[in-house]
Amino acid sequence: MFDFDNKIIVRSYKVPVLVEFSSPSCGPCYWMEKTLIEVTREMSGQFEFVSLPIEECADLVRQYQILSNPTTILYINGEAIARLKGALPKIVIKQWLKDHI
Repeated sequence: MFDFDNKIIVRSYKVPVLVEFSSPSCGPCYWMEKTLIEVTREMSGQFEFVSLPIEECADLVRQYQILSNPTTILYINGEAIARLKGALPKIVIKQWLKDHI
């Protein structure tokens, strides 16, 4: 089982952590994950990226009220500070990150 508290919450005190909640069978989720990986490379060192399959983290889906796939949440200092819903273009994601980091 994925240790969300240590890998995301605790880690976010050192570096912002971007978490994508998605489903492997979802086309937009697949596209968004590829885009987020590219953005992570391009903005190297500004944040860390983790993709979590919703099927494996039902407790977190309920806790963070994930109602659509994909949903991407930015964690800073242990808090979920911003979220994106759906698959968005790289330019939108980069600006959103710059606005929140």
